[in-house]
Amino acid sequence: MEKNSRLKIFHERLEAAPPASTHAEAYTLIQTILNAVEDEHSGVPNNPQNWQTDGRLYPPQIDSVRKVYNFPWVLRYRSSNHNTFIASNGAIEVRQVYPEKIECTKRGADGKGVWDAESKDT
Repeated sequence: MEKNSRLKIFHERLEAAPPASTHAEAYTLIQTILNAVEDEHSGVPNNPQNWQTDGRLYPPQIDSVRKVYNFPWVLRYRSSNHNTFIASNGAIEVRQVYPEKIECTKRGADGKGVWDAESKDT
């Protein structure tokens, strides 16, 4: 299955999943769902060291995390063509880098989005 089709399935499952309450829960949710979609539909073994060449989609990695200026409750994870923003309330936003567009949003368990969440510890 093509990457775009797998991304669509990932977005649908993420949006349908129960909302997260914390950054850690949201991060785990993304990892769990994306790995399941790729295990089911990519035909490529999970080996993050081969991320540049194997054609599999991998969840955001801890070493790609960045703070977001003026939004201390949000962390940004940079991937090859996506930024994944996760707020301390569990809200998620996935943006394509080029061309820039929002691909998926999910409110936290408190009903707030990434950018309107109140500042909490991450």
